[in-house]
Amino acid sequence: ANFAIYNAASCEPDFAGMGTTLVSALFHDNRVTVAHVGDSRLYRLRDETLSVMTRDHSLLQEQIDSGMITPEAARFSQNKNLVTRALGVDPEVDPEIKEFPVLPGDLYLFCSDGLNDMLPDEEIALALQMLAANPELAATQLVQMANDNGGRDNVSVVVVKVVQPF
Repeated sequence: ANFAIYNAASCEPDFAGMGTTLVSALFHDNRVTVAHVGDSRLYRLRDETLSVMTRDHSLLQEQIDSGMITPEAARFSQNKNLVTRALGVDPEVDPEIKEFPVLPGDLYLFCSDGLNDMLPDEEIALALQMLAANPELAATQLVQMANDNGGRDNVSVVVVKVVQPF
């Protein structure tokens, strides 16, 4: 994907400077292997607790990590969309790869920053808790909530529910 985007950006003047973020996963052997680049995220809802499973590759996250800005202040920062790693920007990209155990009942939310920029994690958690039995409806509702809050960016959402060991 990185190669294709990089080539398009290099060869087509209309695509110059183009890049994108990615979060992907492979579910296997009661585990999930996650690869991500940029500020698209993977969340996990387990036992009504929402956890962010990825760490944004962004200037804002670096400022939070260094103590320059608090997570609360970060919600209002002008630097939200300055990613430090993206597909298509350089000839090669180094995705961050992690692996986590999976349990029946886990709900996984894959999303672009268009969701978490418009909704605080508490609202995301509440929507997932309320609609856990219907992942498709949960995804639709989250997109609608982000758009209702201003929808300043595209919103991509996928919700996966683990129903049994595998």
